Amino acid sequence: MHEDQAAMVKMGIGAGGAVFYGLTLNEWVAVATLLYLAMQIGLLVPKYWRLMVGWWKGGKA
Repeated sequence: MHEDQAAMVKMGIGAGGAVFYGLTLNEWVAVATLLYLAMQIGLLVPKYWRLMVGWWKGGKA
């Protein structure tokens, strides 16, 4: 019985640590992915916009 309680405590710590601000680990991965995607869009869109404007005006790409 003591081993079962120890196993439950060990599992409870991991499960409790995974839930932070009411989000599970799976949801945190989704949030991190969306933040990374937003950062990439914010960095790449201006670069490609400059390339397109340069191409449109007949400059070097």
